[in-house]
Amino acid sequence: MELSVITPVYHGNKYLNRYMERMSQCAKYMNEIEVQMEVVLVNDSPDVPISYDETKVKGFDVIVVNNSENSGIHASRVNGVNACHGRYIVFLDQDDELSKKSLRSQYETIEKDISDVVMANGILEADGKDNLIFSNKFSQWIASKKFAYVWLRDFIASPGQCIIRKSSIPRDWKFRILKNNGTDDYLLWLLMFENEIEMTCNYEVVYRHVDTGVNLSSDDDKMFESTKELLKVLDECTWFDKKTLRLIKRRIYYKRVDRSNKKLFIKESIKNIDILFINVIYRIIWRGYLVK
Repeated sequence: MELSVITPVYHGNKYLNRYMERMSQCAKYMNEIEVQMEVVLVNDSPDVPISYDETKVKGFDVIVVNNSENSGIHASRVNGVNACHGRYIVFLDQDDELSKKSLRSQYETIEKDISDVVMANGILEADGKDNLIFSNKFSQWIASKKFAYVWLRDFIASPGQCIIRKSSIPRDWKFRILKNNGTDDYLLWLLMFENEIEMTCNYEVVYRHVDTGVNLSSDDDKMFESTKELLKVLDECTWFDKKTLRLIKRRIYYKRVDRSNKKLFIKESIKNIDILFINVIYRIIWRGYLVK
């Protein structure tokens, strides 16, 4: 098995028929190059069995993993990794979409470049409008570098933009599970960059991220709780560079400063002048990225 698409499902049966139709379209193009794929559905709502029209499944295998209790998205993704058979993995949300040729495009790119992660471009659907996640190649290229994730923020709207070499997934990401949803993918990228992985770009638009208005990424308080847990996990990883961790922590807390309190904001800006400078330069020069 070459490719596994892992999707946590939480009360998501309403999405699954459309999801299976799209996976069947993707499988058609994968089968043309004789590449086998599977879909791993991880049911994180044990009170509701997964249900879909099996006639919509064409050209790929389906594995259903049932969590014994509601475990969150990080644990569900890890359970999917443990159950899958593919050399490569795509983590896809239940309500997000891939283009028909997306998996083939991603697979051929990672096979050609022999990299650990390939990040494609995509569409952010929000407020009835479609925006490119990266409006230019330069901003996407910057988002494939460790520098951006340490000094700026997580640049990947969703891991559905990426194809990942399974063997490159860090052990600590699989064993140090975040209980608060929201930053498990950011934790994955930080741990992988610390392991000096290679992330390359596929500039094709292959992915659609749907902002339903209730996405965790738009809930600042919940995301911050998840971010604090992420920092704790990084601190527990003895091999993670402590200087880098201090910078990440400083940047995260600086961006939480109440800007309406001008004296406090000026004080914190002076303390974090390096972070302020780099982020201002980014906003001026690299503002091709549209997702916050």
